[in-house]
Amino acid sequence: MRALTKSAQKARAIRETRRRGEVLEDALLQAASEELMTVGYSHLSFKGVAARAHTSRSVLARRWDNRVEMVLAILRKNGSVFADKPADTGSLRGDMLVLLQRYAQRLDDIGIDVALGIMNDCLSGAAASFDLQENMRAANLTHTKIIIARAVKRGEAHANIPESVLALPIELVRAQLMISGKSVDTAYLAELLDNIFLPLAIKEN
Repeated sequence: MRALTKSAQKARAIRETRRRGEVLEDALLQAASEELMTVGYSHLSFKGVAARAHTSRSVLARRWDNRVEMVLAILRKNGSVFADKPADTGSLRGDMLVLLQRYAQRLDDIGIDVALGIMNDCLSGAAASFDLQENMRAANLTHTKIIIARAVKRGEAHANIPESVLALPIELVRAQLMISGKSVDTAYLAELLDNIFLPLAIKEN
């Protein structure tokens, strides 16, 4: 049994020597992605990913400190982190509705359980060099500022709207997700805009 263990370790070392750099990372991320889809975020572990990738947990630990880092690497590789450029529908309400729909869709694409799992792990102290929610928030805040600048030029919105107000729609969508644990629908987004954000942003004639 001992000889077999040493043989297995030697075979693994040979495989890892052959798989280096991007090739190795791609193989690990593929295994991690498959494991995530199979067991879900709550049951995702280095042990399970290592077994699927035919490697050791130490190989994973050299790249990522925890499963948050590993999943964020999957999302970055799949391009599932940032929203597209802001839409230009010709109205503040239309632009903001598309922005919020894209944000909600992006969370759906990532997976509600994954998004919530990452939030909970981070709240529990799992450090991550890349904060998914903060980066998505920053990207969408930048897009909101672009949308507002257009609306100001049209004479539709106030100039110098506080950043706390600009961030409000995204923060409320995130809060709703955390409270309900469910996808956010367009009806909720429209209600949020019509009853909370637009009264603060729109310039009265």
